[in-house]
Amino acid sequence: MDYKIRGTNILGIEVIVSNSNWNIEKLKNFLLEKKAILKKTRLIITFDDVIPDENGIREIASFCSKLPDVFFCGFKTNKKETRDNCISAGFPCDMSKLELEKKNERASTEEIKFIKKTVRSGEKVSSSGDIAILGDVNPGAEVEAGGNVYIFGSLRGLVRAGIGKKECEVRALFVQTPRIEVCGREKTFERKEKFFNFRLVYKNDKIRIFTTERANNG
Repeated sequence: MDYKIRGTNILGIEVIVSNSNWNIEKLKNFLLEKKAILKKTRLIITFDDVIPDENGIREIASFCSKLPDVFFCGFKTNKKETRDNCISAGFPCDMSKLELEKKNERASTEEIKFIKKTVRSGEKVSSSGDIAILGDVNPGAEVEAGGNVYIFGSLRGLVRAGIGKKECEVRALFVQTPRIEVCGREKTFERKEKFFNFRLVYKNDKIRIFTTERANNG
């Protein structure tokens, strides 16, 4: 497969270009095929062991910037040459130490699973990889993922993330839930606790929570 998609740590979508035989037109067609998934998300193009030239970078950036309802954030790479070309072309590009992403913990066939609806009470969704929910997780609903969980809405139900893994994260725009399970560990919350732009990270046997606002009232 020339291209893969997965969630990012900024509640967005990452399109990974990893095949040396890729070309710009194929990438454009892939993005158009996934336009429903990309709608209203932040988009990053990642070049994994691929080195496009400056003109190619400009053409890709121009195309991504014109995709409807998509916020193009820039590029990511594990190659210094690609980063230098991106900067010369005038576009942001972050270096990624891909060897630190624990590829051995995630099969190459595991891509992000998209749920394009609200998960309602009594429903359960699961995946061996990452899950992105383009809606809410209602009270009484369950989400189970071998990887990370990204919720583009409210989390009021139960999330189990990082099943069988040593690291994972859970993100949501709004959270009011009694508990979240990550990598077999449980984090509980008070009934009235509310979080906005929520991020929970489990790493090195520790749970850390990041949020822009926290309220303890009803």
